[in-house]
This record gives sequence, structure tokens and C-alpha cells, in this order.
Amino acid sequence: MSQTKESKTDKIGAAQAAPVERVAAAGTDLRPEWGIFVPAVLVIMLISIPSLLYPKAAEEIVSAIYKPFAANFGTLYLWITVGLIALCVYFACSRYGDIKFGDPDEEPEFKLTSWIAMIFCSGVAGAVMFWSIIEPLWDIVAPPQYAEPMSVAAYDWSLAYLLLHWGPNAWCTYFITALPIAYMFHIRRRPFLRISAAADMIIGRQKDGILGRCVDVFFILGLLFCTAVTMCISLPTVEAALAQVFGMTPSFSLQVSILLVSALLAGVTVYLGLKKGIKRLSDLNVVIALGMVVYGALCGPTASLLDIFTNAFGKMLGNFWNMTFWTNPFSEGSFPQSWTIFYALFWAGYGPFMGLFIARISRGRTVREIIGWGMVGTVAGGFMIHGVFGSYTLWAQYHGIIDAVAVLKEQGAPAAMMAVIATLPYSKVVMLVYCAFSTIFLATTVNSGCYVVASTATRRMPTDSDPHRYHCTFWAVAQGLLALGLLAMGGLEVAKIFGNFSGALMALPSLLLTACWLKIIREDGRHLLLTQVKKD
Repeated sequence: MSQTKESKTDKIGAAQAAPVERVAAAGTDLRPEWGIFVPAVLVIMLISIPSLLYPKAAEEIVSAIYKPFAANFGTLYLWITVGLIALCVYFACSRYGDIKFGDPDEEPEFKLTSWIAMIFCSGVAGAVMFWSIIEPLWDIVAPPQYAEPMSVAAYDWSLAYLLLHWGPNAWCTYFITALPIAYMFHIRRRPFLRISAAADMIIGRQKDGILGRCVDVFFILGLLFCTAVTMCISLPTVEAALAQVFGMTPSFSLQVSILLVSALLAGVTVYLGLKKGIKRLSDLNVVIALGMVVYGALCGPTASLLDIFTNAFGKMLGNFWNMTFWTNPFSEGSFPQSWTIFYALFWAGYGPFMGLFIARISRGRTVREIIGWGMVGTVAGGFMIHGVFGSYTLWAQYHGIIDAVAVLKEQGAPAAMMAVIATLPYSKVVMLVYCAFSTIFLATTVNSGCYVVASTATRRMPTDSDPHRYHCTFWAVAQGLLALGLLAMGGLEVAKIFGNFSGALMALPSLLLTACWLKIIREDGRHLLLTQVKKD
């Protein structure tokens, strides 16, 4: 029996050594992989151009596709989310948490604070500030759990649901999908940062065939859709802030100008590369975000904000499973479909992208570090922003400081957000800081997304290489074109529909990657514990 086990271990070791030798022989080829590049570009053009020329018709078509899907399959994504949370907890706490992606004695490529900053900034973009103010307002107008609109119960549930939507439910997809990609990229040294390459354990030779190409093209489209949705949410709020400070008239051309600035910033930073561009921009934005959190906490009613957040945090923890699985089957209300399922799909849309990005920057880190520190850092960052600005929004509305709900209904979400910020001291300065905050956050998401898309569409890219700068810059332009198409349609509901649509596209790659990781652990887990765990 022992001879059989030793023989199996030797075979696995040989299997792992072989890819490293093939990579060394193959070298680096940073030219585009046309079988992935061309189909993705064609689909983007087929969607963007008609959206610009016929926005109303395009909106009607997308709505007709999405609504039956959400009604029939949306709840399934809640189960998927919970399953991924369970897997994250298991692998962080089990012996497999000691597996390191790299050599056993290798130090992490990025220090912990910068590593968390890159993940947080890439994963949430400027939308984190927007939703921290707008979602609580919607939740008291059309509250969950059968609460009456504008009642104390509605206020009670409001921030609790915001924390749920941006808590572990949001980040679990990112970290579990990063594991098989990091394994293939940093341990087996496969020179491909692709979903198809990471799924080698499941699809085998098909990774280089039609199936593999379809998976990678679907991934690129889903990612670009998600990022375009984030841009469509962030740009109108920056526009509203500029209108308040400088008296500009809101217009489509102003939104396009803001889009060009964000795309230019993203293009420049992604051209500079991972360490000189993306890392530095993420570090800067975390400093700005922390400054805004401290300012909001000190200038607002600090004790009341802490009370509201503490109450919401406790309510979320005490009702976690009920809130996650609540589907409102016996009422006409659509809160779960509009919010909980929307978020489940939205995060699923970013899952494979963030998995690829986290895998790329996690050389030298263990499974436990990726899941544990990643989850703690990102959830804490979101909770700080929501805890301050979400609590302040509810406090200001409840005490009559501002009727933000009326502004929301009459003028829309961006105007309501600016109305809340306007109640703070030095509000115009805060709005300008928010413009910088949102634009940089958005640029960080766009540049990291373009980096990953370019990596996916590159022929051969070893672990110590980056995709070609001009390739990355091209995808920044393509991303801007797609966002322009969505802006032409207009409206938060359109953005949410596209977010859900992209999530539906990306759910299959996420499940495929999860299955690959489980197979890797089943077949190679013992060998990984022997070779990739540092012996003290």
C-alpha cells in the first residue's frame, strides 16, 4: 500500500515538474491570441454600436432577455453564494490552508497592505460610496422583510442589508476562484493567465479548442460588461458633484468627458504596469478613502453613527441566513430580485476576473492568507465606508436634516447622493474629493480589468511577465466604448440589468474554477502539502 502511495506521489511530482520544463522551452510570446482577441472585439462592437445608434431598442431587447431569466433562475445564485462561502471557510481552516503559491520559503511579491488595497480597489470601484448612500434610501422606501415603508423597522433593516450585500457574500467568489488559477500559474508555472488554462483539470485538451476559447471569450465579455456597469453608476455621481460645485449643466457630453478622463487615467496606469501603475494608484486611493471615512465619522454625529452601525451589524449577524435566503415568495414585493439576487449576480460577474487578478498578485501567499486576510481586509474596508456614510444617510433622513428620499424620487440617485453630502461641513470640498476618489477607484478597476483581459488574450505569458502595454491600452479604449453604449441607454435600472446579465455569463466559469480546485485538492492535495508547505 505504501509503495502505491509513493508511486502516485512520484507521478504527481513528475506531472508538476513537466510544465515548468515546457514553459522554459516555450519562452514568452506577448502577441495577442487572435482566437480570443478577435471574437471578443467583434461582440463588443456588435453591442456598443447599436446601443449608441438605437439605445431604446437595445434596452428593450436586453430587458426581454433578462427578466424571465431572473424570475426563473435568480434564486439559484443565492445557493451558489452560500456554497462558495462554505468552501472559503473550509479551505481557510483546514490543513490545505498552508499550501503556498510559490516556493515554500518564498516571500510575498507585494506587502500585505498594498495587496489588500489592490484587491479592494479593483473589486468595488467608485460604486462603494454611491451604494453606501443610495441603497439605504431605497431600502426604507421599499423595505425588506415585510416592513412598512419609512417605518422604524425599515430603518432597522436598511443598513443591515447593505452590510450583508457587501460582506462575505460579495467576496467569497473572488477568493475561491483565485485558488486554481494561482495553482496553475505559480506552482505548475503554466504561462497562461486564463480561465481555460486554470480549468485544465476538468476540460483537459479542450482548453486549447473551441470550448476553451468560448470560456475565455465569455470571461472577457462578462468582465467588460461588469466594469461598464460600474462606470455607468460612478460617472453620473461625479457629474452631479461637478454640477453642484461649479454650476455645470448635467448632460451626456459631460458624462462622456468624465468617461474620457477615467479611461485616460486607466490607460496611463495600466501602461505603466502592475507595480508602477496599478499598485501605486490603489495605495493612493485607500489613503483618500480612509481620509473620507475619518472626516465623515468626526464631522457627523459620531456616537449616533456608531450606534446605528453597531445595531445594523448585530442585526445582520443574527439574521444572516434568513436575510440571505429570503426570497419573498408570498408577496408582490421584489426586494430580493432587485437587491440580494442582483448583488449575487453582480459579484458573480466579477468573480473570475478578480480570481485572475488576485492569483496574479498572490505569489508567495498561502491559501489561508488569500482567503483569511483577503476577506478580513476587504470586508473591513467596505464596512468602514458603509458604516460611516450609510449610517449618516439614515441619521440625516430620520432627523429631518435632509429629505433625501424626496430628492431620490424626484431627481434621481446622483442628486440624492449630493444632497446628503451637502449637509456635511465644507461640502463642496468633500464633493471634489469624492470626484477624485470615485475617478481613481474607477480607474483602478478599469486598469486592473484591462490588465487581466490583455493577459487572457496573450499567447504566452510566464509568471514574471506582464502583457504588452499597448495591448492593455487597447482594452482600456474598448472598455470605454462599451461604457459609452450603456450610457447612451441611460438609467440605473439598465445598468443593473447589464450587471445581472454579465453575472449570468460569468457564473459558469466561476463554478468551473471551483470544480477545478476541488479536483486539484483531491488529486494533488497530498503532494502539495508535502512540497508547498514550509517546514518549521
